[in-house]
Amino acid sequence: MSDPAGADGAKTLDGYIPVRTAVLAEAIIAENGPGEADAQAWADLVRLLSALMRHAGQERLEVMHACYEPLDPDAAPPRRDLSPAAFERFEKALAAELQRGNFTEVDPESVRTAEATKRLTGLAIKPSQDGIRRIRYFARGSRTETFAFKTWFGLRKHEISAETLRDVVVCVGFKADQEIEKADRRAFARMRRGVRPGAVLVKHFRNVAAPELVTLHPGARPTMRRRDQAFLAAPAIIAGAPVLINLWPALTVLGAVLAAYFGAQGVIQESELKRAVAAISGLVAVVAFVMRQRLKYEAQTLRYQKRLADTVYFRNLANNAGVIDLLAEAAAEQDVKEALLAYAVLRKASRPLTRAEIDAEAEAILRARFGLNVDFEVHDALDKLQALGLLAQAGEAYTAVPPAEALTRLDQAWDDLFHFRDRV
Repeated sequence: MSDPAGADGAKTLDGYIPVRTAVLAEAIIAENGPGEADAQAWADLVRLLSALMRHAGQERLEVMHACYEPLDPDAAPPRRDLSPAAFERFEKALAAELQRGNFTEVDPESVRTAEATKRLTGLAIKPSQDGIRRIRYFARGSRTETFAFKTWFGLRKHEISAETLRDVVVCVGFKADQEIEKADRRAFARMRRGVRPGAVLVKHFRNVAAPELVTLHPGARPTMRRRDQAFLAAPAIIAGAPVLINLWPALTVLGAVLAAYFGAQGVIQESELKRAVAAISGLVAVVAFVMRQRLKYEAQTLRYQKRLADTVYFRNLANNAGVIDLLAEAAAEQDVKEALLAYAVLRKASRPLTRAEIDAEAEAILRARFGLNVDFEVHDALDKLQALGLLAQAGEAYTAVPPAEALTRLDQAWDDLFHFRDRV
């Protein structure tokens, strides 16, 4: 998904299947119309297939945890590894697991769509790269949604259509001490607690519109919009101009009164004293006016910050090590669904099928049964089935073994995972 909109403006499909495995299995059983015995064989096949896929992902999960532990913001100092090599090892393992879960990478430059972000969130956001070594966005489950907004105190309504991503994972690597410059130090001072040089943040978000991706940037800062600047500046100019025009003469009188009071010159006249009191009142008014405008500015800034925080807070699913656990489960589930769907297509067919035919039929089932437009990962699915011995290949065409035989082979594959009894 490095080009979410594609060259022709059409939305690029991904391989994510947003259907629970159990629901997909029920649809497949109904599609094939087997008898009661075969239905039980299909259910057992799904259970065994799920167990094998999750076991295969366990080793990758441990590798990812081992790679991430030295980069965790909460890691104890003796366990930390701030080198670029440590970050690259984890980054490589994370990207591979995300690919298995049908995540695709979003080009970082494409998330800096200031105008689209402003229209959707009402915020003008400028992300800062200070202190950041590298940031990467991964997403899956792309769809188009329409958002309705009210403006002009609810008198006007308008709609915005935007690409919405079901799952977004953001990986942020921060610079280590030896890479930090003056601007980076200021950025670390501004960032929230828990961010330290050399650490890596991993965050998982749900249902994020593409123009909102920039709000997930750790260096995102809302800036004052021109409209709000005008609302604050116009009253300041209108109300402050007369005060400032009359301020200099009043200050001149106040200076003369003070000079006379301290014996530097003349005698204080009653009229001059009254003008001095007026000058002091003018100064107080100016100071009060400046403070009021400053408070208005800070209040508007706080509203911006809250809107930005709400956008992030209510979409956040997991952070750091918790994201790794979720990704391992997500990758295993996608593996099961892909393999199951390809197997079902082959079992339903009355003849051997090519990869292209399997791909087209699997996508047709998802479209007809669930209304999904998915770019089915046929190569991954067939590779998994071949590794488990559930396929027979003749030239460019494939057939699948019957469910009863498939169960026997899967059972054997499970038994072959461990051989502890042979050591006794």
